[in-house]
Amino acid sequence: MPGKGTDTVITPINEPVKVGAVFGNGEKIRPVWFKWNGRQHRIESITYTWSSRQGRAVVYHFSVTDGANLYELRYNSETSVWQLAQVDME
Repeated sequence: MPGKGTDTVITPINEPVKVGAVFGNGEKIRPVWFKWNGRQHRIESITYTWSSRQGRAVVYHFSVTDGANLYELRYNSETSVWQLAQVDME
């Protein structure tokens, strides 16, 4: 980011991943961990959430951090599939 003195690299991944998540009332979904590249990443915080449409499906997007990197996870409500969309690494 400009002015911070660090360079970040955003890498598109677009791979299905296993996610441990808590499903609450209504449309409330909170991912807790995800498994990628043989490693389980514990989610320290969800930094941003939004939704989009993909045909009939609502796709929920989660910007999450494991304390080291920033990831975008997606959950497709029609197929119940989680996907790691991208990773933002320093």
